[in-house]
Amino acid sequence: MKETDLRGLLGTILFSAFTVIALFFLLQPLVAESTETLVVNTHKIYINFGWIKVYGGVLLIAFVLMVIFMNKRQVWPLIIGLVLGSIPLLEQYRVPGVARVLNVFSQSATANIQTFIPHLTVFLGALVVLALLRITNRIFK
Repeated sequence: MKETDLRGLLGTILFSAFTVIALFFLLQPLVAESTETLVVNTHKIYINFGWIKVYGGVLLIAFVLMVIFMNKRQVWPLIIGLVLGSIPLLEQYRVPGVARVLNVFSQSATANIQTFIPHLTVFLGALVVLALLRITNRIFK
């Protein structure tokens, strides 16, 4: 691989990563945090839907920016950048204090699953953007 190709791939990854981070912190103050409770077999799972809404909006805007400004053929570097940019955003996911206290006393699997909700959101979001980029590549062939 040539040095210019490597620099191009690195630039694509960095564009995608910093796009996700910048958009998230721009959109986060606009959407209020809303915590919803999901009950599964008498176990309560608390989900921060405000964070999920902001992240979904970020993915939508990032996809549009990728289609407009970047080479749509470089699907994997765009997805790698998207996932790498999403890693720092996982720390912004907050569960309400009541849920944190209840998780200390409850060691069931359903209580621990709410810690993996943002990771699952990032994974599913990356898969959706991957599918959309593939569809876009087929349309613009």
